[in-house]
Amino acid sequence: MKTIDINPDEMKNHIVRFKELEPKQGLYENLGIPNEAYEMLTAKKLYSLLAPGNADGSHQFAAAEGPPGLSITIAECPPGNGPMLHAHMNTHEIFFCLTGKFEISWGDEGQYSTILEPHDMIDVPLGVSRAFKNIDENIALLFVIIIGNDQADVAYTHKIGDELEKRFGSKVKQAIETHTSMKFTAGL
Repeated sequence: MKTIDINPDEMKNHIVRFKELEPKQGLYENLGIPNEAYEMLTAKKLYSLLAPGNADGSHQFAAAEGPPGLSITIAECPPGNGPMLHAHMNTHEIFFCLTGKFEISWGDEGQYSTILEPHDMIDVPLGVSRAFKNIDENIALLFVIIIGNDQADVAYTHKIGDELEKRFGSKVKQAIETHTSMKFTAGL
């Protein structure tokens, strides 16, 4: 079987250096989405390491192009930070704690929870509402893997959409639905 010979310059497109990454925050401001609105729905900082070449929504700014159906992100959260309760209907989301401690909650009201410590992992099934929050006293890192062919698959409840609209206005809510993979249809 013939293998592929790839030189070091070509391999650079497949290497991601964390110290060189820019978080995704701020990338949506020119699309009408203030940082504060984006961070209300996501972790404080999201570093998109890898996503499919045709990725859209929140995966479109990845540092490296990967295979179809796979996105890898590192969420950096100060104490008490994490995304609001959301669901993925067509993709698996896997959380792997790198540093700190994260409370993973799930259920339509986030009524169930578990704690992940370094090197613990949880694979949240399709269609289950989930959230994570750093419960450590220091900044913590969570490795997030999303697997599935519908990478634009993030749904928050109408209640969260209404809260976002109340704080930031209907134009910001519409910009989020248009330019990211986030919708406000969970629980319908």
